[in-house]
Amino acid sequence: MMTATVRHRQRLVNGNLTSNSLFATVLKHGRVPRVKAAARPKVAPLRMPQQARSRRTRERILKAAIACFEAHGYEETTTAQIARRARIAVGTVYTYFKDKRAILLELLDGTANEIADYVVRSLDPALWQDSDPRTSVRNLIDALFHAQTFNPGMQRIVWERYFKDPQFRRAVEAIEERVRTAMLELFVALKSTQKLRVRDFAAAAFVIHSAIQWIASRLVLGAPGANTDAAVAAASDMVSRFLFRD
Repeated sequence: MMTATVRHRQRLVNGNLTSNSLFATVLKHGRVPRVKAAARPKVAPLRMPQQARSRRTRERILKAAIACFEAHGYEETTTAQIARRARIAVGTVYTYFKDKRAILLELLDGTANEIADYVVRSLDPALWQDSDPRTSVRNLIDALFHAQTFNPGMQRIVWERYFKDPQFRRAVEAIEERVRTAMLELFVALKSTQKLRVRDFAAAAFVIHSAIQWIASRLVLGAPGANTDAAVAAASDMVSRFLFRD
């Protein structure tokens, strides 16, 4: 027979007996078991900025990292140096980024996409349809050359990591593929004009992008005795002769 105490306990827990095990415990011991407080949800080690202050802190870290990478090189830069430059605690840096490699990867993503967006805009078929082909080529070459001036210090570091880190190589190649795809789509759109001399559009896109990127990179890195304006003019003439009929 259930004692008065147990009946009293049962009334106390009325509405909270949500399982057979809890009910059995009450009957056996005559008391409601103490329920542990719900554990706090685990906080992800890396957080995305949700407030203006967080966004500003993240930007400070990225800007400080660029300055440190350019001043000391990637290998010699430490997370502590980045934190000092940003005037924040080292622990704050780790709140946003796992390590300096993660910082550089984010910088690569921003710089590479900025470059790709800029170049792809110059490959819009609508800009080429009714214009002089040589003028359009010159605009494209100008865009490809100018793209190499976006964060030149960062681009040097990225190329250094390109040969050492597969993830950097994949990221760079993905952006290059985006530009070549836009180039390929342009050639397909221009096919009906009967002006194109090339037939293998994929090969043409690869050759043009690789050649101009290499020339532009050499100029940005400071090739001795190089004249940028003359190089752009020569590259434009070369690509025009390669792509179009006389």
